[in-house]
Amino acid sequence: MRRFILLSIGVIAYLSSCTKVIEIDLNDEENQRLIVDAIYSTFPQEHEVKLSLSANYYSTDQPTPISGASVVVSDGINNVTFLDAGNGLYKSPANAAAIANRDYTLTINYDGKEYTGVNYCDTVPNLDTVILVPNYIDGSTTEIDDYTIRFSTQELAGFGDYYAWRIFVNGVLRTDTITELLSQSDEFLPDATYLFQVELTDIDNVQSGDTIMIAQNAISEETYDAYFAILFQTEFRGGIFDSPPSNVPSNLSEGALGIFSVSGESRNFAIVP
Repeated sequence: MRRFILLSIGVIAYLSSCTKVIEIDLNDEENQRLIVDAIYSTFPQEHEVKLSLSANYYSTDQPTPISGASVVVSDGINNVTFLDAGNGLYKSPANAAAIANRDYTLTINYDGKEYTGVNYCDTVPNLDTVILVPNYIDGSTTEIDDYTIRFSTQELAGFGDYYAWRIFVNGVLRTDTITELLSQSDEFLPDATYLFQVELTDIDNVQSGDTIMIAQNAISEETYDAYFAILFQTEFRGGIFDSPPSNVPSNLSEGALGIFSVSGESRNFAIVP
């Protein structure tokens, strides 16, 4: 027994002597990344670019908004400058708009470094109609629980088109996160078919007279892939077959995180009865 104990102690000592400390870069302050949330479309409006710096791996703090950056979107002919509105938000002039079928470049200069991103502006089909279908509380024929949003639009000919829909209530964006954004590839849609009263989603907490506006965007494939990669790393997790964590794809240079998205945009609305 003594010999076995001595042997075990010797093995433990040997294994301990082989231990190697590996230091992993966990995003200390000197390794912070620029985070970019930039959307530009053909709908005339005051577009926004959000800029922040990534937080430390062990920190529970939100990313830090940054100020003092230079932000420009260009199609090679026209340059649109976004002004610093505070809290990491940069805004274009009112009624700025992209032109379909052009490449756009986002250029950000911050802290002595230049970041760029390129995205193509696709053509968007017209969003013809938006209707609201009431859903009644169980057992009632008068009390409405929520509404189902339905829309009609012409699917573009050919495959390789990607769409996203955003919902505004009285001019305020209701779907303001990736998890709430509704996006779809045309892979499973009938080619060049008129889509009549397609169910989009249900919406609650609205009142009679409220304006429900839907923005239909024709997004690029890389934007679509980035949206789904974010969902797979955050929302679509918890099973034994989850894929290992990985970096979300980005079209930004210099190691910046996020996505620069340019899209054709068509809008229509319905009034809550």
